[in-house]
Amino acid sequence: MSESHREINMKKKWQYALLGFFLGMALLVCSVFHSVYSTQSYGRLINYVGIVRGATQRLVKLELNNEPSDELITYLDDIQENLRDGEGKYDLILPDDEEYQECLGQLEERWEELKEDIYTYREDHSEKDELLKDSESYFALANDTVFAAEAFSSDQIRNLLGMTIVLIACIIVVWLFLFWSNIRKILNLESANKTLEDKAGRDILTNAYTVVKFKEVAQKLLDKNHDKKYAVFYVDFADFKYINDLFGYAWGDRILKEYANIIQKDMRSDEVFCRVNADNFVILRYYDSKKELLERQKEVDTRVTEYMRQSTEKHALSVCCGLCCVEDVIEDLKIEGLMDRANFARKTVKTGKFDKYRFYNESIRRKLYQEKSIESSMDTALEQKEFKVYYQPKVKLSSNRVVCSEALVRWQKPDGTIISPADFIPVFEKNYTIPLLDRYVFEEVCRWLRHLLDTGREALPVSVNVSRLQFYNSDFVKAYAEIRDKYRIPEGLLEIEFTETILFDNWDVLSGIVEDLHKAGFSCSIDDFGKGYSSLSTIQNLNIDVLKIDAMFFPNITTKEKDRLLVEGIIKLVRQFGVVTVAEGIETMEQVEFLRSVNCDMIQGYVFYRPMPEAEYEELLYTLENRKEDIPVQERLETCLC
Repeated sequence: MSESHREINMKKKWQYALLGFFLGMALLVCSVFHSVYSTQSYGRLINYVGIVRGATQRLVKLELNNEPSDELITYLDDIQENLRDGEGKYDLILPDDEEYQECLGQLEERWEELKEDIYTYREDHSEKDELLKDSESYFALANDTVFAAEAFSSDQIRNLLGMTIVLIACIIVVWLFLFWSNIRKILNLESANKTLEDKAGRDILTNAYTVVKFKEVAQKLLDKNHDKKYAVFYVDFADFKYINDLFGYAWGDRILKEYANIIQKDMRSDEVFCRVNADNFVILRYYDSKKELLERQKEVDTRVTEYMRQSTEKHALSVCCGLCCVEDVIEDLKIEGLMDRANFARKTVKTGKFDKYRFYNESIRRKLYQEKSIESSMDTALEQKEFKVYYQPKVKLSSNRVVCSEALVRWQKPDGTIISPADFIPVFEKNYTIPLLDRYVFEEVCRWLRHLLDTGREALPVSVNVSRLQFYNSDFVKAYAEIRDKYRIPEGLLEIEFTETILFDNWDVLSGIVEDLHKAGFSCSIDDFGKGYSSLSTIQNLNIDVLKIDAMFFPNITTKEKDRLLVEGIIKLVRQFGVVTVAEGIETMEQVEFLRSVNCDMIQGYVFYRPMPEAEYEELLYTLENRKEDIPVQERLETCLC
């Protein structure tokens, strides 16, 4: 055989050897990947077996506390079924392990027995000992099942470790061979490094850029594309924390991932976005016109809103967005400065004074500095009682008498300066300290009512406003009842007012709190009805006592027939439900006479009384109490703050 033939045969042998080696490597890699994937599944399996163990104990505690939870039983049934069959919505595997399957079978039998004990206990509480005994037995067996799953998982991990070591050794051999055979292939590492760098700069949850990576990429785009008009968007969801609180963090994470996915699909070349933190996103886009720029963002926000509405929770949140166009900024700013200004614009949207989208301008910065000053002095103002309670009387139309009032708040600085609620209340709401102010006002009202009662004076009912944040505090009703009882205020003197916007947060939560308020001796009223999107069917189904019709209905009530018919229809309908009606913001006697003609119960407005300090209102009550007749309207208009 010639030398050339021998070389050819040798090459073929090497080729076959390399082919066999790489095929073996491929099989080994597949085995490792399969083992890694299975290991993840084992971790999930152990987690859910642990959930069965813990949730079952919680279920028994709930039953013993007379708080039965069929939903928790169904949840545990679903997990047990998935564990048994290896199929189900929780995507749990069924390991081929004799000890684990034996424990699992016993666990399923004990679960059925435990459920029978639960149903028996619901019928006969004397079976408590049997329920506890079986619960302890079940817990021990669940422990054994967890241990069996962990043992099986440990065996698999050891196998994975062995295969990984072999794989690493093979990789080293291959690497040395490739390095020796062709050093130029090392250049492929540059591409791999870029991929790793890109992954390191991305948010784990949404796969969007991190803010650090975004600033780097965005600044390069701004520096490179001087011919393009760029704008920075600072976006978040209104009250997103309540999505997490009410529906869980898993649902909140799904929304964030979907939103990031929608933004990604909207991105064009030379555009970039990132997730800053929580539900905050920043986007860099270029544009030809601001109208087109705004329409793109609105389309993105519409898609995520539709996604939320089509979910099982059917709870959608609006998006708040601040925009800063580079051409609108006088200074030569880097990306950080543009982001700050877009964020300034977003914060003005969060106050509720503007639409969901707001372009940056210099007036925004001045306004935010003012808000910061207010925010920094809030705690001191509460401690030093700078907040003063004012009372605006409500007049009953059938008798022309003051029958109750609404408590309002004013901020009086030590130098005598009065800060309007329109300036400080949005700041309290934005930083979630408004419940502190609500309770402060409520306690001041209780203190004053106690003063009237102790001095033998007539105390008329007072309505007190509470913010929507109070309705997400599980101790809200209890805390207010404790304050009232501390001052020994009789039932019937305190009314809790909340705005109609709360109706759209969570119906079940709201309805339950209204019932709790009634049980605690409070009456309830909806304030500013008609200002948002309330429906009368909602009022019909919610057990409220008073409906306050917003002032927006009344400016043209004497001249426009449609306005008159609408108000008359509202009053007529809710009276059939036994709901008292109050007209807010009434300023003329013509409005008063119309409302009297359609049987509105009470009037609140400047036509009779402006909000007045506590001492002035107390003096008014004393005057009215000692009058044997109603005060004539003309005298009221001349002598009272009207």
